[in-house]
Amino acid sequence: MQETATTLIHQETSLSEIPVKREDRPKPLIRILREPLLHFLVLGALLFGLYFWVGGPSITSDSPKHIEVSAGTIESLKTTWQRQWGREPLPQELESLVDKYVRDEVLYQEALALGLDQNDLIVRRRVVQKMQFLVEDVSALQEPSDEVLEAYLGEHAERYAIPGKFSFGQIYFSREMRRDRTDAEARDLLNQLQANPNLERFQKLGDRSMLPITYNLASAEILSNTFGGSFGQEMAGVTENGWQGPFHSAYGSHLVYVSDIEPGHNATLAEVKRDVRRDWMRDQRQQLDEQFYQQLRDRYTVSIDQDALNQAIQEEQG
Repeated sequence: MQETATTLIHQETSLSEIPVKREDRPKPLIRILREPLLHFLVLGALLFGLYFWVGGPSITSDSPKHIEVSAGTIESLKTTWQRQWGREPLPQELESLVDKYVRDEVLYQEALALGLDQNDLIVRRRVVQKMQFLVEDVSALQEPSDEVLEAYLGEHAERYAIPGKFSFGQIYFSREMRRDRTDAEARDLLNQLQANPNLERFQKLGDRSMLPITYNLASAEILSNTFGGSFGQEMAGVTENGWQGPFHSAYGSHLVYVSDIEPGHNATLAEVKRDVRRDWMRDQRQQLDEQFYQQLRDRYTVSIDQDALNQAIQEEQG
């Protein structure tokens, strides 16, 4: 028994003395400390802290700041809520609106302190837009009299001219099917129609089309949009009833039998007063806006690097 115990002891001892090859693995903490991302975060935090410590604006500044939620602000919050939801806000909802207003104002003021509004194109556009709205409010226009609108209409008579309208039937000649024979075959049929103006008989000689065969008092503008090509412009020059053509659309050539013409004329104020008033108001506002801008512009001196501008223009043109 003693020999057996001694043998086991020797065996255990000899097993523990057998050299085992182990891999040297870095500890988890050492691996983390070696991560480049950690280095970047630490460096950023140090720079951020240094910036505020040296004298930059501080989010955690203890300097007293005041945010006032006035009666006008509360009324504005209620009005905005009512427009969106169609009812007055409940007391709890109103308190939430005020809390959100204060939260937004705190973040806004701190963003200004950090200069986050600087060199931001979106912020710049929004501020410019608000200034333009302010200018429009300052330069409110008075309602123009009929005499003013009459004078404006006379200065821009062509803009408001009422175009002529035409009632007619048409025969279509497909350019895709007839190719270079389209106009020649249309003129041949025109000669026959002028000798014997029977639309019902000769319209079957034309080609099939999705366009209507007849139109009732259609303006040249509508015809241009419908037919394309020079059709509307050519129809605008028609002054007599009867067979005319060939006129040219985006699809081919057309012979038309004009049955009624309402000649175009210069519009009266009663016919176009709404449009004239709108355009007069627009022009007047633009003039006032430009005058106001020039007054503001005179307060500034502007320096432009003309060489750089010319070079940029040349690069665009080249």
